[in-house]
Amino acid sequence: MTIQRNQPWGTAATLPEGAPIAGSNAELRRLITCQRAADRPPSPIGVTGGDLWRVVGAPAGGAERLRCEIARTAPVDLIEVVADEVVHWACVHAIARNSWWRGPAMAAMSADLAGEFRLAPAAHPNDGRLHVLTTGIDQPALSLAQRVLARQRLRSGAHLPHPAIAMRRVTSTEFQFGKPLGLWLDGERVGRCLELTVTIQPDAALIVF
Repeated sequence: MTIQRNQPWGTAATLPEGAPIAGSNAELRRLITCQRAADRPPSPIGVTGGDLWRVVGAPAGGAERLRCEIARTAPVDLIEVVADEVVHWACVHAIARNSWWRGPAMAAMSADLAGEFRLAPAAHPNDGRLHVLTTGIDQPALSLAQRVLARQRLRSGAHLPHPAIAMRRVTSTEFQFGKPLGLWLDGERVGRCLELTVTIQPDAALIVF
C-alpha cells in the first residue's frame, strides 16, 4: 500500500538471513530485474549505497545495520520502462536524452534524487506516482544559458518551476521521439529508443535500510 499523507513509512524489521544486499544503483537494479523476471512477490533487499539509499537518508552502518534493531523495512515503487517494445526496470529514475546541454530531455522519477541532483524535489519512493520532467518535447527546449543556470540549481531542487521545464505527476505516460534518444536507467545506459513508455508499479519492491 502506497504511503498515506502524514503517516509513517515502513516498519521496524531486519533483513532476513541470506537476503541480498545492494551497494549501488547497478546492483539494486540487477536484483530488482531478477525478481521481476521470476514473477514472484517482492522479497527484501538490503540497501547500503546508491540513489535509493541516499533518498532514505544514507543511513550509516552498512550490512551490520540491516540486521540490528534500528533497521527498517519499507515497500517502494518501481518504474516499468518499455523502450521500443523491450521491457526494462528502474528503481529511481529513467532518463532519455542525447545531451544535457542541447536538445530534448525527459526524466521519469519515482523519488527525488538522480546522483547529486534533486530532479524531482516533491517525489517520494512510495507515493504511487511518477514525476515526469521534460524539456524540448512538449515545449521549447531550454537554451544553453538556461541549462547552465538550471544545473546550478539542481542540487537543491530550485530549478522548478520553470516555463521551459514541464513537470507532471502521472501513473503512466508514453513518448515518441523525433530521433533516437539515449536511455539511462538508474544511471546506467541501456541503449537508445524512439518510442518509450514509463509506468509506475506501486509497492513492487521491498527494501531494508
